[in-house]
Amino acid sequence: MLEPPEIGMALVGLGMAFALGWLISSSRSKVKLATSEARAEAQVDALNQATEAMQNEFKAIASDALQGNSEQFLQVAEEKLKVHTKEGEKVLGEQKMAMENLVVPIRESLDKLEKNSHAMEEKREGAYQGMKRQVEELQKATTGLRDSSVQLSTALRGSIKDRGNWGQVSLKNVAEAAGMLEHCDFDIEYTLKSGKGGARVDMLAKIPGGEGIPIDAKVPLANYWDALETDDQERKGELMLKHCKDVKKHIDDLADRDYSGILGPNGADFTVMYIPAEPILAAAYEHQPDLQEYAFKERILIVTPVTLIALLRTVGVYWQQQSIAENAQDILQHAQEFYQRSAKFSGDLAKMGRGLNTALNAYNDAATSFATRLMPSGRRLEEFKVTDGLAKKVEEMKLIDGSATIIESALLQEE
Repeated sequence: MLEPPEIGMALVGLGMAFALGWLISSSRSKVKLATSEARAEAQVDALNQATEAMQNEFKAIASDALQGNSEQFLQVAEEKLKVHTKEGEKVLGEQKMAMENLVVPIRESLDKLEKNSHAMEEKREGAYQGMKRQVEELQKATTGLRDSSVQLSTALRGSIKDRGNWGQVSLKNVAEAAGMLEHCDFDIEYTLKSGKGGARVDMLAKIPGGEGIPIDAKVPLANYWDALETDDQERKGELMLKHCKDVKKHIDDLADRDYSGILGPNGADFTVMYIPAEPILAAAYEHQPDLQEYAFKERILIVTPVTLIALLRTVGVYWQQQSIAENAQDILQHAQEFYQRSAKFSGDLAKMGRGLNTALNAYNDAATSFATRLMPSGRRLEEFKVTDGLAKKVEEMKLIDGSATIIESALLQEE
């Protein structure tokens, strides 16, 4: 058994042997490595030279091939380009023609649209100028109407006579609008009673079988216009009440004049008070609704242009009925005379019919006798050849029906 010092020495010796072996092996590997590197470098140089030579060779070959292929490619490409160019030109021409066919109607439509737009613009300009002139004329007319209205308002405010004249003119215009004629269907400023205590009415509308209907125009405007122009509601109410009193005063004045009483039983039993504007009367009714009832009690009929036209047209209907009544006797006489003449003519026709029936019966009797008595002898003579060579033969006689009796029967059925 070895001692520890001996073991340590053995281990040291073993280590030294191992290190010496490794050093020898390493030196040999370095030599081999250097040799391998030299060989590798030589092989790389040779490979580089071979590669360079091959590249030069490939470049020359590629250059020759590329030059040949380029010329051939250019030739083929040029031929194909010519073919495609011709086809393209053909297609382009067709497309151009199709485009022209498509564009020409659009161009024509655009030309027409341009012409129409131009004509429309000219018409619009002309219409605008015409409208401008009309507006200017309307403005002038409006200004003139306003001035006239102001003048009329001023005149009617300041003068009772002017208001009366305006009412009479309006009254006459309404009567003519109703189809009546002056001095025929109505009279203006008609005197009902002359002398002291006489009376004259603005219009007398004539009625059938009597004197007529007295119509007087009244224009209560002063307080009405003042009420329209004020903005104070309390003041406006006071003025409207005064306006109602003005209308009522006119009713009382006409009731006191009693035009219908002057005309007597042949005239109308009421007097018509004409107010030439509907708003004037409507304002009075609005603030005093019983005004019309009050007027009826006084035998006064308040009318405006619309209701007066209705009244006068009713008078016209009465005149038509009167005309028919006056002509009724003449119509009766003419009808009786016509009937007498018709009766005389019908008697003559009946007499003629009876004569025709008598002649017809006589003819039928003679024809029957001829057929039964003479015709058999004639037939026997024809059988004996007696009639040979003669131009005429004995004809058969036909009976005639009683048509006159049938016509008379038909007439009786129609009656």
